[in-house]
Formats: sequence, C-alpha cells, structure tokens
Amino acid sequence: MQHASASPLARPRPSAGDRDRAARRLRDACEHDRLSPDTFADRLDLVFSARTRDELDRLLADVVEAGPLRRALLAAVSWVSRLGHEVRAAWLAPRLPRLVLPEREHVLIGRGPLSDFPVGDPTVSLRHAVLSHADGRWSIRDLGSTNGTFVNGWRVVDDVELRPGDVVTLGAHAFLTVPPLPARRAGSGGRGKL
Repeated sequence: MQHASASPLARPRPSAGDRDRAARRLRDACEHDRLSPDTFADRLDLVFSARTRDELDRLLADVVEAGPLRRALLAAVSWVSRLGHEVRAAWLAPRLPRLVLPEREHVLIGRGPLSDFPVGDPTVSLRHAVLSHADGRWSIRDLGSTNGTFVNGWRVVDDVELRPGDVVTLGAHAFLTVPPLPARRAGSGGRGKL
C-alpha cells in the first residue's frame, strides 16, 4: 500500500504558469531590493528545477508579495514625489537669472576674462561652455569643465539643442534660457509703430 504523502495528488508538479508566477515574484523582489541579485539568480535556477509546488512555495516563503494597499501607497508616494519636484521647479524657474539666447554665432561662457558671458564663481571653469546659434537654432557644448554643464538636469556630453525655457546649469549656477530680445526698428520710438 502506498503512503498518502507519496500520492500524486498530494505532491502535484508545478505548471509552466506556476514557474512563471514564481519567477515574476522573485524578479519583483529583486527590483525592489527585497532580494539580492545573487539570491535571485540562485532561486531562479531552483524555480525551474523544482519538482513540486511545495518546493516552489518554500522558495517564495520569505518573499512578500505587494498587496493592493502597498501598491497604492507606493504609487501615491511616487506621485507626491513627482509633484514635489514639479512644484520646486515651478517655484524656482521665475527666480532664476536669465540667459538670453544669442543671435551671435558663438558665445563663450566661463569665469575667464575672455568670456562673452562671464560667471564669476569658482565652480565655473575659466572656459566652461560655448553657446552656438545657427539657422535659428541654439546649442550648447561643454568645454571639458570641471563641474560640468547640464540642461534640464541632464549632463551635456556633446552638443545639446537649447530652447527658450530650458534650464542650463554651470557649476553651482542655474540659468533660465529666454529668447533674444526683439530688435527695435529705427524711428519707432519704442512704441511699436512701423
């Protein structure tokens, strides 16, 4: 007579779907730092070699699956974080000094005496960046500065196109780019007459 624990009904083999669900839970735990990458790799191997659902359950015993409340809370925190960043950016933008986009072909930005746009701060290199204008478009290129040039928070590693409203950060200073000032027509008296 066969013992009850050896019965095929008591120890069903895991299906492909069972293995996929287990792998997803392990991947999710690893992505959210609840499982180290090494442990994830070791357990993933065991998931695909497990002979019973009991073995799968033991592999996942310490991996807590995020319930609906946890998922909702994490989504809310993520939303508040993004909102906080957007509010900060909206608060700071009107207070930033302006960098008028030039109509000249090249403008040297830096701390040095030959700079076309001088920024007197030790976090700005002598020859920090160059702002270029061609065909109605602007771009900026870092000149190997010590503290880098950033556009909207992204480090400039090659020529980057600039548009009015972009935030350019040079060392510890940020500037809001604005379009060139409209040229006044001779004889208009500044009142917009033709």
